[in-house]
Amino acid sequence: MKRLLKPLGLIFCLGAIVSCSKQNVPVATETVPINPLSDYTITPDPADGFTFKFNSLAKDFTKVEWRFGDDTLVTSLSPTHTYLTTGTFLVDLKTFSKTGDYSHKYVAVNIVPDSVLKVTAVKTEVLYQLQFNASIKGNIKSVLWTFNAVDPVTSAVTTTTSTQLSPLQSFAFGSFNNFSVTVTTDKGSVATISKNVTTDGIATDITQSYVAFNSTNENTDQGPNEGSLKLVDGNIATKFGFYKPFPVPETATLQFAAPVTVKLYAIVNGNDSGSSRDPNEWYIEGSNDNNTWDVLDHQLLTIGFADYLVSIGQSATQYNRFFYYPIANPKPYQYYRWRIVSTFAGAFQIDEFKLYK
Repeated sequence: MKRLLKPLGLIFCLGAIVSCSKQNVPVATETVPINPLSDYTITPDPADGFTFKFNSLAKDFTKVEWRFGDDTLVTSLSPTHTYLTTGTFLVDLKTFSKTGDYSHKYVAVNIVPDSVLKVTAVKTEVLYQLQFNASIKGNIKSVLWTFNAVDPVTSAVTTTTSTQLSPLQSFAFGSFNNFSVTVTTDKGSVATISKNVTTDGIATDITQSYVAFNSTNENTDQGPNEGSLKLVDGNIATKFGFYKPFPVPETATLQFAAPVTVKLYAIVNGNDSGSSRDPNEWYIEGSNDNNTWDVLDHQLLTIGFADYLVSIGQSATQYNRFFYYPIANPKPYQYYRWRIVSTFAGAFQIDEFKLYK
């Protein structure tokens, strides 16, 4: 009997041990997520237009990843970054917590060429000669200028280059030309600007920045495809046409958000009918109240655009030729209007009207 009780007692004890061990198995608890906060400020370098300081304000994180929108990845907390080109870059700060959770903050950094690179073109004592100069936020390593001088009669283009910081360049009187300049800094950042230029200096097209446009005449036969808005749509492949007796005076008025000084205007011909549809006499006028107008320029042509082209040995049906006229005494106005007094044969057709500051 004693021998039987011993095994039974052993089994009982083992059962007790198993029972006790089951009671002590730990129960898994759910992990509480830690959500990090991604936040930062951006401070431009006052001496370098391509360099920015990114100051982290992140919280509850163990790791950060910065992506600057130019295929660059940095894991330091508050880095300084230099961009190598102009453009818009989407900055992304991604922060990770110890639980593996993460968050993002995105901010766009926009480096505008005109904000980092400044160019000037100033008249010299030599007739029709300009002295150009480039300055950039940063230390200049190299400069490359490309000048495209246009013959006002033949439209032939002569291209020259210069690596000087302040080169001299001459243009033909009455010509409308263009240039570009590329500047590279000692950090390898590159900015390029292209602008139009006359013998009076740089000319910037401001036509598309108007806030309101009004015309006293409208093409009701061909409709909007050749309506008055085609005068200022920035597309020389479209035109404003009026193919019956044109009611004059016709006024095309542009309103700007604030007064702006116009130094030059251009008319782009639309000749497929000789000079019969060209404007013959017109005024350019400025106003700051849309009521009282000052005369800024007056033109009375002896021959139309098409006949002029024939007189210099070109085709009368040559389209998209720019005819430029300077404003003798430019002043700031909020309203500008082209008031056409007459055309050569009653009808009217012009591709584009442009204003330059």
